[in-house]
Amino acid sequence: MERESMTPLASSYRAALATAATDALLRRRRPPRLPGRTVVVQDHQIPADLVARYAELFHAGGPLDPRDVPSVLVHVAAFPAAMELMADREFPLPLLGMVHLENRVVHHAAVPSGAPLTVAASATALAPHPSGTTVDLVVTVHGPGGPERAPQLLWEGTSTYLATGVRLEGQERPPRAGHPPFVPPDLTARWSLPGSTGRGYAAVSGDYNPIHLNPLTARALGQKGMIAHGMYLAGRMLAGREPAGGGYSWQIGFATPVLLPGTVSLGFAHPAPGRTEVTAWDGRRQRPHFTGSITDSATGSTTADQPAGRTPQSSS
Repeated sequence: MERESMTPLASSYRAALATAATDALLRRRRPPRLPGRTVVVQDHQIPADLVARYAELFHAGGPLDPRDVPSVLVHVAAFPAAMELMADREFPLPLLGMVHLENRVVHHAAVPSGAPLTVAASATALAPHPSGTTVDLVVTVHGPGGPERAPQLLWEGTSTYLATGVRLEGQERPPRAGHPPFVPPDLTARWSLPGSTGRGYAAVSGDYNPIHLNPLTARALGQKGMIAHGMYLAGRMLAGREPAGGGYSWQIGFATPVLLPGTVSLGFAHPAPGRTEVTAWDGRRQRPHFTGSITDSATGSTTADQPAGRTPQSSS
């Protein structure tokens, strides 16, 4: 399905609410398979005001190079295409209350703001999970080509989501894998996240999922309280650590949600040139929140360096 503009996130959430109400009223069973379509948006642009709001949230208002926007900002700009798929009434999993498990991104080349981009989103890998059912949303961003050259692949990301407690017909629950006891690394940073964190990220991203905005609605949707957006945590992890000009990859995997307000303890390690590994945990309960990594494909530089135009946010 090809279109010339993104479906707003608010429209996707309204569609998801309507579908959830219909399912409950009619006891409708969702189809046990993915829709098999791709959402393609042509000539999509990352606007300058979005770059400025992102800089204010993650980079203390410091300037960002509009020719090379941060990787999570690319995700923010492309995310509505994936949301449109998940809000489809024929999508097998309910959008509301879905939990973010992992992101894997390859940032091939600089993504500019204000330039026409082609965004494509598809769903794949519907699979049983010990706690429900998972699905991968795959998004690609291509830059403009020329008369004699194909559009350039700039960015590609895979997001894995979990629908807790949802079992599709014919699925068997896989056994839970054992995990070794968590041993936190050396503490190198600490984030203090206020209760407004979810609302602040939503104002930039447009992602007003109620599990991030209000403790009552979060509990109604199966959470222990209001939790931080996974991509907010990814943005904090990457801030000031992304190599300029692309040519890197990053990954983040979530273990337990970060309740808001809350404090996150972190350990940043650099086991090899061009690689940063991150562990985040609850310092009081000694439980992991997420692990992540940033890998620079270029030689002779490390992601711990501060590339031009990328000002890190305070780790306090």
